Amino acid sequence: MFLSVENPPMSTGIAVKLLSKRGRDCAMSRREIVNMKDAFAQARQLDHEWVGPEHILLSLLGEPNLASEVLGGLGVTYKRLKEHITTLQPDPDVPSPKERTDARMNPAAHELMGWATGFAAAAGLSSPRPEHWLIAFLYASDRGAMWLHPFGVTANAVTHALATRGVRVPEFPPPEHKPWRGGHMTYVAMKELQPIIDVLSEKHPPGSEWRWGYNMVGKPQRGRVHAEEGIDLAAVVAQVRKRTVAQAKTRKRNSS
Repeated sequence: MFLSVENPPMSTGIAVKLLSKRGRDCAMSRREIVNMKDAFAQARQLDHEWVGPEHILLSLLGEPNLASEVLGGLGVTYKRLKEHITTLQPDPDVPSPKERTDARMNPAAHELMGWATGFAAAAGLSSPRPEHWLIAFLYASDRGAMWLHPFGVTANAVTHALATRGVRVPEFPPPEHKPWRGGHMTYVAMKELQPIIDVLSEKHPPGSEWRWGYNMVGKPQRGRVHAEEGIDLAAVVAQVRKRTVAQAKTRKRNSS
């Protein structure tokens, strides 16, 4: 197996255009590296306040390299992906351009950076090449397959294309995109968010039948929890609030 580490090291840096002066890294050219500044530029062009995997993928596709050649051969190009992203319905909770600060990497982008660094390290390199970013994009989660899905391309098709180019890929298949079944959301106060996450993690842990997620949005900030139709969010919120009231009563009794 090419990489067996379940949790590769996570880089917290922003610019990854840092080349070693030793070994094979010395020969890496502009077309062989990914500069996170490019991903930030893609986010700014789209008027996004975050930098996510989709912006990193745009950065990959915007340069001539092995990753963009493989994806282009499957019909995924910079132009097509950017057009698709611009047609998506905007998030109602994203601040207007006047209210935004500088874009920041979201958790998924940090995770992707960690995976790419891990794949590069497994290949004996200190900096990820485009193919390592692409492999990481496919394996970090099903988000990679999600961005390929509109073009009729599967994650397995990409790994096969990489392998035929001589790129070492993991022996196990990447996760494929599974569209959400239904979906609903609720907003909660920040103090309620972690208890709700705890309940959802207990009832619906990662890998279970029904999926859920959360964001922190708005000013003042609040929690936004979303889930598939098989999860009763209202019941979860009610459970947390009932428990909070009971705990408050217990504290009051104990203090009197």
